[in-house]
Amino acid sequence: MKGTLLRMTVSVLTVGTLVTSPLMTSAAALAGEGNGGLVSHAAGHATHQDVSSSNRLAVEAKKPNSINITKHTIEKTIPEAKIKVEYPQVSGLKNRAAEKIINTLLKTKAETFVANSIKEAKASQPSPSGNPYEYLGTYKVTYNENGVLSLLLETYAYTGGAHGITIREGLTFRLSDGKVLTLDELLRANPNYRSIVDPEIAKKLEETEGYFGNFKTIGPNPSYYVKDQGVVIFFQLYDYLPYVFGFPEFYFPFAKLLPPGADPFDFKSM
Repeated sequence: MKGTLLRMTVSVLTVGTLVTSPLMTSAAALAGEGNGGLVSHAAGHATHQDVSSSNRLAVEAKKPNSINITKHTIEKTIPEAKIKVEYPQVSGLKNRAAEKIINTLLKTKAETFVANSIKEAKASQPSPSGNPYEYLGTYKVTYNENGVLSLLLETYAYTGGAHGITIREGLTFRLSDGKVLTLDELLRANPNYRSIVDPEIAKKLEETEGYFGNFKTIGPNPSYYVKDQGVVIFFQLYDYLPYVFGFPEFYFPFAKLLPPGADPFDFKSM
């Protein structure tokens, strides 16, 4: 598996425009990626938004968080598998209890992935290819401003066959207390935001060749992360499209989802 490169595409809705960008996963790529970046991610894709000045949000004034984010690594090599997981830890928060909550959650997720990988590798031997399995974990910081830290976590497992399987998870923390924010909480100024995103996502999926045809709604707790002046709602591999399309991602600016002047990062109302 070492040196093998997996290529997919990521579908992104940017104010009604469908954009694709390459997605790559491999042990070699992970070894060459610095600063805790994702091996496989769409966070670097170009996005644009068409927002009139009268409808801009107060959040446009960037307020970078005064925190430190360091990369930690867990590596395990056993006869059945090679495992490498990178995960972030934060420091410099005024609320040390919140800092501990965030770090404990992120570390626990990494350790759980390692433990589950070892268990799976040992239970499913011999390997179909005769080679050790491969498990990778990494992350991307997608937003670190206005008292919010948003991360995109990714785990990859290759246990034989044509390709491995990658799973993504978005986590958005409120730094004042370490709370993980749901999309409903972030967009609380518009409880009916699904009436905007559901039809647009459905339309883009229906326009994509190979669409499975089963999308109805993003549901009660959609996967998302914060990026730029909005959010990216995403789905897992195979949820609605064939593997070759990668992770369907749909970017919506806050100005499209919230009333004029609403600030998703003003938590006084929560």
